[in-house]
Amino acid sequence: MRPVAAGEGHGARYRGTYTVKFGLFYEMYVPPTDLADPGAEARIVRETVDQIVLADQHGWDYVWLTEHHFLQQFSHMSAPEVLFGAAAYATQHIRFGFGLALTPPAYNHPVRIAERAAMLDCLSNGRVDIGSGRSTTPSELYGFGLDPEESRAQWLEGLGAVARLLGEENVALDGEFVKMPARTVVPRPVQKPHPPLWVGGVGPGNAERAAKLGLGMLFFANNTAPEALRESVDAYKKHIGDAQPFVPGGVNDQVAGFVNVLCTDDEADRDRIRMLAAMRMVEHTLHGSIYMTKGWPDEDNLPPSFAHVGAGETTMFRDAIQADPEGVARNMLDAGMVAAGTPDDVHQVLSRFQGVGVDQVIMHMQMGGVPHDDIMRSLRVLGTDVLPKLR
Repeated sequence: MRPVAAGEGHGARYRGTYTVKFGLFYEMYVPPTDLADPGAEARIVRETVDQIVLADQHGWDYVWLTEHHFLQQFSHMSAPEVLFGAAAYATQHIRFGFGLALTPPAYNHPVRIAERAAMLDCLSNGRVDIGSGRSTTPSELYGFGLDPEESRAQWLEGLGAVARLLGEENVALDGEFVKMPARTVVPRPVQKPHPPLWVGGVGPGNAERAAKLGLGMLFFANNTAPEALRESVDAYKKHIGDAQPFVPGGVNDQVAGFVNVLCTDDEADRDRIRMLAAMRMVEHTLHGSIYMTKGWPDEDNLPPSFAHVGAGETTMFRDAIQADPEGVARNMLDAGMVAAGTPDDVHQVLSRFQGVGVDQVIMHMQMGGVPHDDIMRSLRVLGTDVLPKLR
């Protein structure tokens, strides 16, 4: 199949006429029952590619793959660029989002991120987006020898270097964490000045920070109802007009919301799908919150820039799940933090995201190891019966 030309098939890259986009998100959860099966990881990897190809055939706009390391069971997605490469030539329209690439140089030298993104941009003919982050788990921070209190500065320096390496030639780096004589990354990306850049986070403060840098904002949060994003979206829109991007012309004026989703066109299967989605989301979130809150040198006194992880909603949500997982699951369904059931059920939640002005709704289906067949059916049903009505 021929990949579409850059600019075809996915609408405007940067903000113009408002048309909501729809994306998928993967962390590649491996259920505990599968960890003992030596073939399970390979099967889940191949199933993920099959799901991306089917999504492309049914009109989905984006797929976002995270980058994590050492988080056994919760996320086995350590090399997203490999999966993207496998999917690139089997798809025509869907865009490939790194969500999130770990840009602190302790994890990845900026040259390597730029080279991977540029090569994928060439292979896909201009269908790459680059989300960025620093990780919030001690397993990853300390595993790569990254001082948590340096992680934000490393994230910013690394991302700025990636932008310049993709957008300019003959780039010299003379930062606190990376020094390099002038070099030109090859191949050069198809998209100019570079693929759209994003950052992950939650809250108005992060939204304002993203807007001032000209970055798109990815609101990756499991326990956030659509309406709770309004303040953050407003903060982003207030400041995006004053953006100062790393490279001239590199403003990516977009915000994306996030929700866990599963859908069926069989009314008799509605209740099973709703509780499957909610309970697997709760299981997935519990494992993620444990990795975020456990393993610090002093779990009662986290580094200042990560204090919110140990003292805020993450810990309370973890404790609530451990106390009453089914009760939390039902609350998530009632609040619209999980959109599951029939096309009408899912449509009602997704339309609420439109109401707060997000440019994209990113949907997570593989949470907690939802079976492959249920995901494939959801992709088909949503692509046929729900997404066209929301565009």
